[in-house]
Amino acid sequence: MVEDNKRTIKFLEELLIEEKVLDLENYNDQGVKITAHTYDVFNLSINEIKKIYHNFESAKKQLDLFSVVVGIIIHDLSKGTLRKNEDSISHSQIMLKNPEYIVKETENLLKEIEEKTSFYLKEEVKKNIIHIVVSHHGKWGKVIPSTKEAQLVHWADMYSAKYHRINPVDVNDILKSFEKGENLIEIGKKFKCTTGVIKDRLKKSKQELKLGSTKQLLNYFKKNKKVPLGDDFFTKRIVETGKLIKSVEKEGFRQLILKNEVLSVLKDKEIFKN
Repeated sequence: MVEDNKRTIKFLEELLIEEKVLDLENYNDQGVKITAHTYDVFNLSINEIKKIYHNFESAKKQLDLFSVVVGIIIHDLSKGTLRKNEDSISHSQIMLKNPEYIVKETENLLKEIEEKTSFYLKEEVKKNIIHIVVSHHGKWGKVIPSTKEAQLVHWADMYSAKYHRINPVDVNDILKSFEKGENLIEIGKKFKCTTGVIKDRLKKSKQELKLGSTKQLLNYFKKNKKVPLGDDFFTKRIVETGKLIKSVEKEGFRQLILKNEVLSVLKDKEIFKN
């Protein structure tokens, strides 16, 4: 990395090893780790930026790219902290009912990284990050995104939730387990999902083949060695989510962020006070 973003990289490195950020690896939504979802939001945002602005140099003239990166990394922070503390309120509920909690949590985390690094963010940058985090649910939260940066992250979060928040267990793997004589509970434990997910995968495949029973589906599988996952939309979700999870597991959330080319255009003088 060039010398004029050394502090920026150090700030991000410290943020990515902060306990609350690391804890996100321990929690999931519908079989997708929060870190996988977070990287998905990051990747979707980066690709959209390149699509709209063609390159990062052009983009940085109109967007606070550092705030986008940091805002995405910590946008779901409370999913981890609320679950770790065994709070009765969910992330979605707190975004809607108590956004002040989100603001305070974000402020405290940024302050902690500032004090660790002795690199202090410009107030406008800090304000941008907080707004991205507190508004990323859009109309499903209390705060509506009002900046280009926040609107971008909200869009990416919605897209990820719609297409890539689904347990990617393959119905073909389920049927292989049935062939071995395993029951629903055993299969659920094997693939780390509920029996409801197992039943849903079987249902989607039966609907696509117009079959009435799981026995018929299993017979079809034995004969053809493979069954469809479901309709095109459902198949797209399963396949893309599976690829997402594998990529994050293979390279690691932290490494995927730190190696991204967007970091090369971030400049210390535009981010920190002095």
